[in-house]
Amino acid sequence: MDKNSRFIALATLRQRITALEGSPKKHTSVEPDSAWLPGIKTLDDALPPNGLTLGALHEASGATGTDAPSAAAFLVALLHRLSHRTGRDAILVCESDASRSGRLHGWGWRDLGGDPDALLIVRARHDKEVLWAMEEGLRSGALAAVFAEIRSIGFTMTRRLSLAAQESMTPALLLRDDGLVPTSTAATRWLVRALPSAHDSLDIRAPGAPRWRLGLVRCRGGRPVRCNVEWHHEAGAFRVAAALGHRPATATHQRNTVRPAVLRAS
Repeated sequence: MDKNSRFIALATLRQRITALEGSPKKHTSVEPDSAWLPGIKTLDDALPPNGLTLGALHEASGATGTDAPSAAAFLVALLHRLSHRTGRDAILVCESDASRSGRLHGWGWRDLGGDPDALLIVRARHDKEVLWAMEEGLRSGALAAVFAEIRSIGFTMTRRLSLAAQESMTPALLLRDDGLVPTSTAATRWLVRALPSAHDSLDIRAPGAPRWRLGLVRCRGGRPVRCNVEWHHEAGAFRVAAALGHRPATATHQRNTVRPAVLRAS
């Protein structure tokens, strides 16, 4: 992206964010109505007293190369737990053409309980441009959150994103494809592994609630913890997943039934 194209893209992004504000900044709410918590005692107790830090960077990565969609779905679910703040409705999603996990899928976002109409999607060619758009969005102070997916990121850039999130009190959720190996200033870092879902309570042929094995490997002001959870989008709630051995036998015809993925191949 040359300097002129970058200037035009920046101006366009700022115009879109300004239009989404809809009212002067004095009418936007900085603090949510309640603490940002997963809602499961095992996880809540491992977090700081006030829950997840609002103005901070939060990172997740798949435990294996095939778990990236599950990590993305977990971040979407976690974002769904964030209380509404007046004047902050839009979510900026920054995507790269270089992504190996695919692009955001609106049907998958809705299936997890999110509102696709609230999304402002920026598609860039490289991770560097994704991080640039992400930082600009955070500094605007007009967004409910910023969500992005990249292959990897250096420590210095995580520091910049953390400061931008802190200044605007806007959560930054970053899906990484590097297993969280590099160091980072993120307030929380999660490793996510997909688990088989349970049966749907109303239809054995339908996919059950998505399940993940969560590993909170770093938490500023808290402690690491592991927990198996399932996400119920109708209630907007996490629940502790029952042991796999307690599930009824899986019907053969159910194995080919899947939920829409939050990430879809480009």
